[in-house]
Formats: sequence, C-alpha cells, structure tokens
Amino acid sequence: MRSRYTAFALQDMDYVRATTDPQTVLKMDVEASREWAESSEFVRLEVLQSSSEGNKGAVEFKAHFKTADGQTHVHHEFSKFRKQAGIWYFRDGRVVAPPPANPS
Repeated sequence: MRSRYTAFALQDMDYVRATTDPQTVLKMDVEASREWAESSEFVRLEVLQSSSEGNKGAVEFKAHFKTADGQTHVHHEFSKFRKQAGIWYFRDGRVVAPPPANPS
C-alpha cells in the first residue's frame, strides 16, 4: 500500500499498473489515475487497518492530498490485495463515504 501511495505521489503510473492484479489490470483507467496524480499534491498516508489471510489481504487507508486550487481532500478507501508468487497486487478498492454532515 505504501509503495503504491508513493508511486501516485511520484506520478509513476508504470509502477501503479505493475502492482495491479493481472486479473483486474485491464479494468484500470490509467489516464484518469495519471490525471489525478498530476493534479494532486500528496500530503500524507494514514493506514487505518490491515489484514491478511493466505493469499488475500485488505487495507483501509486515508490518502490526504491537495488539489491545484489549494483545497485539502481525503480519499478514504478499503482496498483488497492478492498475493501471487510471493508478490502482493492491488485487486480492487471501495471508497468509504464520509459520514453525513450534522445539521446545526
């Protein structure tokens, strides 16, 4: 997870693609990922929890980033990984929606 975050921060889409599960890599929108990486300044990665069992793993994280207009954002995701030949690959992710705003 940390290496993929670093790859996004460095805009290294070749690494992001290489660490995506070969069974799901064709579903990856490389250009959209590249555009997001190029238009963002990655500030901090917060790993909330991780687990693994056999060849399956999961990571819940928050990626803190700033956009070109200076706005700070948080991408909160629950990602699944799969281990193949001793290497972990990103399989898919689900964005965790922020809690509803509390009306005052």
